Amino acid sequence: MKVKNLSKSFKPSFFGEGSKIFGKVVFGKNVWIGLNSLIYGPCKIGNNVYISDHCIVGFPTRNELKKIRDGKENFKTFKGKGWVWIGDGCLVRSGCVIYSNVKVGGNVEFGHNVLIRENVKIGKNSLIGSYTVVDGNCKIGSNVSIQTGVYISAYTTIKSDVFLGPYCLLLNDKYMKRKKYQLKGPTICKGASIGGNSIIMPTITVGENSMVGAGSVVTKNVKPKTVVAGIPATEIKTI
Repeated sequence: MKVKNLSKSFKPSFFGEGSKIFGKVVFGKNVWIGLNSLIYGPCKIGNNVYISDHCIVGFPTRNELKKIRDGKENFKTFKGKGWVWIGDGCLVRSGCVIYSNVKVGGNVEFGHNVLIRENVKIGKNSLIGSYTVVDGNCKIGSNVSIQTGVYISAYTTIKSDVFLGPYCLLLNDKYMKRKKYQLKGPTICKGASIGGNSIIMPTITVGENSMVGAGSVVTKNVKPKTVVAGIPATEIKTI
């Protein structure tokens, strides 16, 4: 995943009052930065990107913040652990926070107040709805539609053409910190659709082109091209 045509940096078409840049930031053509937004380098922002008011791009990780706090890192010359790439044509609405080492493909749209933690990749033409939280080390494919208020826990994989309805929860800790356990979120395979308010338990695989009914709790793997629903979710039919 790369941001094209950024061998040199251009001046933003609009740079709002109160906005600031820290470290190395490379801008493509026709970039708009709203009011009171912060951009932390290293960061590459592609062509025709709109970043609205009160956004933070490249926010430091926990360890990076501790270095700043302890005087081991200069806040004004801060360099994040990994590049943030914002692809061509992206739209980032007000209140969004995108951490360091995040890769966003072209034409991705964010709603308001979205949080994207570190080490996340998002494929092109995806939609991330308002108030969604994507925790660290997640992979999201292309043409994914994530509706309002979804929570995606760390170490989750969402493949291309997936739909996640409003307020879905994708979890990664089956023991709720009661014993040591390698966190692992669900894998949502290509073309699957998850209805609103559903809960997908840790390590679960939802198969290709399957459907999960709204309000379901999925505790077992879902076969490809299968419809499941209920608490716990059970198979209803094949597609």
